[in-house]
Amino acid sequence: MMTRRAFTALGGGAFLLGPLGLGGCNAVPIDPERIESVRHSSGGGMTGGGSSTELRRQKDGSVILSTREREWHNSRETGMDYACDASVFERLAQIANDYDLRAASKRRDQEFQTLDAPTSSLSFSMREKDGSYDIDSSFTISSEQELTARDHEGWNAVLAVFADVASESECVAYEEPHAVTLSSVGMQHRFILNDSTAALELAKRCPLEIELEDYADDGKAFLLDDPLDVGDAPLTSGKAGTLCYLEPSNEVVAFYADAASQEGLYELGHIQYDYNVRSLAEVETGPSRLWSDMFIE
Repeated sequence: MMTRRAFTALGGGAFLLGPLGLGGCNAVPIDPERIESVRHSSGGGMTGGGSSTELRRQKDGSVILSTREREWHNSRETGMDYACDASVFERLAQIANDYDLRAASKRRDQEFQTLDAPTSSLSFSMREKDGSYDIDSSFTISSEQELTARDHEGWNAVLAVFADVASESECVAYEEPHAVTLSSVGMQHRFILNDSTAALELAKRCPLEIELEDYADDGKAFLLDDPLDVGDAPLTSGKAGTLCYLEPSNEVVAFYADAASQEGLYELGHIQYDYNVRSLAEVETGPSRLWSDMFIE
């Protein structure tokens, strides 16, 4: 279990400095039922790494507190996931209302900024009654703003709630999956890899200069010089958005449409964002590049 001291270091802030209820009130109080997520992030600077803590509602109605940390911009992200009760949003709404954090989000930026210095932010993402994102009610507070002492107290009170949740909840360790990016004529598509030996072999061979070709009417493909070890790779039918390896032709295929069933097709991973599947069809054939944006052990 993560200790309070360790969690403070991850969040980058002190804890509650004074009692609640002393600040101004929002004209329209924040409704805890409409909070989709509350996120604190810190990072940037020379390394490009950083950390974040986010409390969010899942599609199944559960609530998860996730801590994430990346040492360098291209290192793997690690962290913990904590399962908690939705009542925590009532505490966060009370803090946001008592300290009028929405008003703090409107303060101007500081006149002078330190170049390449790490920055931090605290954001509340709100949803409409129908569940859609409410851009007007959502807000973000940045360390680059001219914040008052009272603003900082409210900010730290939110971090204190995060720390309490972490100390009281069961947790599961998280390690970011390996990924590869297909880059061709200004277009990039990132694929999250599965844990198969074949997928990790492909990542370790990167960067690869490849010749991209059309694959039937449903994918883009390139040849590998040497075969992959498919001993523990899952067989697949080639769904839209998957990255696959075809044996024995030694081809890697990125599908943008569901493929016809075929033998010897193994799944290596899936596209990170579903909305990018359609644009795969528009990728130009010819010289391209496959690279891994993670350090591979």
